[in-house]
Amino acid sequence: MDPLTPEDAARSLYRYALESRDYALVALDPGGHVRWWSTGAQSLFGYSAGEMLGQPIGRIFTTEDLSAGADKHEREIAVRAGASEDDRWQVRRDGSRFFASGVLTALHGEDGALVGFMKTLRDRTDLREQVERLRNDLAEAREAAKRKDVFLGTLSHELRNPLAPMINAAALIRMAAQPSPELDHALQVIDRQAAVLKRLVDDLLDLTRLGTGKVLLDLEPQDISEMLTSVVRGMRPPTATHLAAVELLVPESLQVLADANRLQQVFANLLGNALKFTSAAGHVWVKATLEADEAVVRFEDDGVGIAAETLPSIFELFTQAEETRRMSAGGLGIGLSLVKDLVTLHGGTVQVRSEGVGQGSEFTVRLPLYRPGAAGQENLPGPAPR
Repeated sequence: MDPLTPEDAARSLYRYALESRDYALVALDPGGHVRWWSTGAQSLFGYSAGEMLGQPIGRIFTTEDLSAGADKHEREIAVRAGASEDDRWQVRRDGSRFFASGVLTALHGEDGALVGFMKTLRDRTDLREQVERLRNDLAEAREAAKRKDVFLGTLSHELRNPLAPMINAAALIRMAAQPSPELDHALQVIDRQAAVLKRLVDDLLDLTRLGTGKVLLDLEPQDISEMLTSVVRGMRPPTATHLAAVELLVPESLQVLADANRLQQVFANLLGNALKFTSAAGHVWVKATLEADEAVVRFEDDGVGIAAETLPSIFELFTQAEETRRMSAGGLGIGLSLVKDLVTLHGGTVQVRSEGVGQGSEFTVRLPLYRPGAAGQENLPGPAPR
């Protein structure tokens, strides 16, 4: 096969310009009047070449654009810059509109004088509609997020109100009533369920504050090793026999800039999850190490694991894996979402890994290592509002 010559390529391009219905090609004189109207232009706009030859190109512009002088401005830009790209609504012969993407190119003679313009247009209404749908979806999502924050804030405050009287009433009963196994058992149930409800309300309040940007961190140098030791001891009382074995593997000292209360909340949540979804015969490992300029904390377990389809959304609000739902002693699936937000607020990241159901899971928190005098660590934020 003979190679394609430049002449053949030019003829093919010229033939495409004449016959193509995908693109509208229009030649204009320096004043913006039509001198050539392609088959594609006739197909797209509905005007025949005879109807458009000699007519101002403004006939295909919307009334609003004509009032703003868009047709003239387009030619001025093309003269100064060589070409003018635009995306705008255009008008067909029947008055209907479509969204077009186009370019107007200035044409010059051998002496450099302007001889006219070539305008190329393509119907991109489909893309415009997609963009509009995405914008509408985004606006609806933002509005839904606002309503969610208002609802969670209202719910958490309404739930908090009866908590203190309930706890105080249980304490009064304990002091005033005659001790008995039945009463003691009933009061223990009230205490446990009140504690569960309090944690839930606290998480809801924190999520609401995070969503509205009202959580500030009181950053100070913190020893992660000490913090993890305290969390592990506090999470498992000496008398507990129904929890998995916890092995703590941490260096002597590993410092980060952190809000002590908030970071403890992160670690307690992740350890609590690991214990909740690991049987008493299972194991949980809490490990801390130094990797490059990061302090890395891993919570590993050999518990129920997480299905592959759940992993991408595990940190989203109200996500609960089906395999963990049956073992959960209540909860709305907000703990991991809170963990992610708090870790992000510390400038860190949190990731999850699991080989699947029954294969255990691993949550990894990475935080910038604290180095005294390092850039960005001289001025610490003030305390968070209480």
